Amino acid sequence: MSAQPSDQNQRDAAQPAADRSDELTGVLSRAGFDERLALEWGRAQREQTPLSLLLIDIDHFRAYVDTHVATLGPDRLKKIAAALGRAVFRPADVVARYGDDEFAILLPAVHEVGARVVAARVRMLINTLAMPHSGGEGGIVTVSIGVAAATPAGEAGPETLVDLCMAALVQAKRMGRDSIVSQDWMV
Repeated sequence: MSAQPSDQNQRDAAQPAADRSDELTGVLSRAGFDERLALEWGRAQREQTPLSLLLIDIDHFRAYVDTHVATLGPDRLKKIAAALGRAVFRPADVVARYGDDEFAILLPAVHEVGARVVAARVRMLINTLAMPHSGGEGGIVTVSIGVAAATPAGEAGPETLVDLCMAALVQAKRMGRDSIVSQDWMV
């Protein structure tokens, strides 16, 4: 008997990555995010407009899953994704699942100051959920957020923005988590 691809696999193969949703959370998948980032980077380069990125890491999430029954992890990821969706307002803004316990928000034509406003809204919305976490900051699930913005120039690619944002996220986690660090604050 030959192996037949499932109907879902056939649909996924035919569907552009930018249209794919993460199966668990319903936000854009990582593949879709990567494609959209390249598209928005190209647009920002042509139009000479800024492109902002937030990388959001759920603080101590692995410990959360270990101590709060593994079945709660997926439920919490769904709630966090929904909160991230409420943090953005424009149709061009993109919320994506970036990794197991990481999310990204892409903000076309937004300067870093505006991105920091969105980051503060994200942090507030997650804290307002007040999901209990014995190992979390203040006993609840929190997030660390890296913020970066760039107006593409020259030969630089979208990985430049991701690298800046990842460095800011690493610094936010070093600062004790439940925090926001912007590339401007690292200079």
